[in-house]
Amino acid sequence: MNTYLVIDASFAFRLMLPSPHQKPCQTLVTQWYKEGYVLCAPTLWLYEITSALCKGVYFGQITRYEGQQALILAQRLGVQLFSPDDAQTTLAFDWTMQLKRSAAYDSFYLALAKTLHSELWTADKRLVNAAGVSWIHLIDT
Repeated sequence: MNTYLVIDASFAFRLMLPSPHQKPCQTLVTQWYKEGYVLCAPTLWLYEITSALCKGVYFGQITRYEGQQALILAQRLGVQLFSPDDAQTTLAFDWTMQLKRSAAYDSFYLALAKTLHSELWTADKRLVNAAGVSWIHLIDT
């Protein structure tokens, strides 16, 4: 049986892109792998990462090379992607209503973590504060 940790796109960006946050995130992920955890995310994770990297290149925040390297790193992380089923979609809808939001993206991460009885790691402080549950962790480095 796998022990999962859900990571969202905001955590992945801290891990992949050069910044003062990158090394602490890399250390954490290395520790997780040593402890036997499996990183996972809903399938939208890869869409969000690809889209944000393209946007970063388009607006000159990162170079095309940096974007490509970050995408390669994301693909090599071995994050297990889960496609939402009917139960996941319903749970994401419920989370979205509970959070009083108009978009359900974050809610799919919450739904997956809840379903897998796992922790969710994010760099999104607003999400942590809005959800108000103990199994969501903020990477605040």
